[in-house]
Amino acid sequence: MRRSERLAQAVFWLGAAAAAGMLVVLIMGARVTTTGSAQGCGRDWPLCNGKLIPDLTLAAAIEFSHRAVTGIEGVLIVAFTVAVLALYRQHRPIQVLAPLMLGFLLLQAGMGAWAVKYPQAPVVLALHFGISLIALTTTTLTALYVRRPGAMLAAPAVSGGLRLATWGGAAYLYLLVYSGAYVRHVGAAAACTSWPLCGGSGAPLGTAAVAVDLVHRFAAGLALLLAAGLLVAYRRAVPDRRDLEVGAWLLVATMVAQAAAGAFLVLSGFGLTAELLHSALTGITFTAVSYLCLLVTLGTRPATEAAAEPPAGSPSARLRSEGAP
Repeated sequence: MRRSERLAQAVFWLGAAAAAGMLVVLIMGARVTTTGSAQGCGRDWPLCNGKLIPDLTLAAAIEFSHRAVTGIEGVLIVAFTVAVLALYRQHRPIQVLAPLMLGFLLLQAGMGAWAVKYPQAPVVLALHFGISLIALTTTTLTALYVRRPGAMLAAPAVSGGLRLATWGGAAYLYLLVYSGAYVRHVGAAAACTSWPLCGGSGAPLGTAAVAVDLVHRFAAGLALLLAAGLLVAYRRAVPDRRDLEVGAWLLVATMVAQAAAGAFLVLSGFGLTAELLHSALTGITFTAVSYLCLLVTLGTRPATEAAAEPPAGSPSARLRSEGAP
């Protein structure tokens, strides 16, 4: 294996580790919220209860471990950003994804610190989860791109309508995720203790909580229908784009799994395991629809227009001439 191939594979595996780490950060953040440990370190940041290494009560241990893993993940993201810009800096997808990946990591950390030092409204806390999703997605998409840049850039074009439908589906799913995070932060999830219909202890929480919960469930069902619609549209409009069909099947499968996790969450009495599973599947589902957005966007023009030529003899030039690492 030539040096350029080994270097490209090393960058990909660094990206894969960073993407896996972002998923862990997302899950640990959900654990902080679910267990009510957000104030485990008091109002101190970056210190925890005034100490670098705090006395680890349960709440402090949960909050401190989340911060520690986020710090390690920050190092991975910075290293991955430097690596992809060094190797693929002439590629336009990298010129967009790399700054987004690093920027949303910093924004996520900043919002986390803000939420610790100053009490936040549920709408802002829900936004923190949405920003974490984008940080996870951009990291994963960057890793997937560097795995097969040539194949992605050379994909046949799709129609503008299909691109719009794909991006519209991603926007709708993002709003759905945000609504779910909002339901959790306002404590409305317990308004419906049965599934799929709403029943049980909703009355003590008020009709508004029941309405918010039901709207979220209805929106989730509609999202699954939209995902199935994208699958049908890809198979009919671009039957030669096997990558889009596989991506759409993955989206449908993850959404079905997420719906099952939502049912498990309700029927299990909103236990911690169910909460974390639902959060993890939310991250994977949004990443799946974002992957479709990347595919339809890169397939809109020839590879010669989608990425500028790297300097002759560079690792990037060799990779492009070979197609994929």
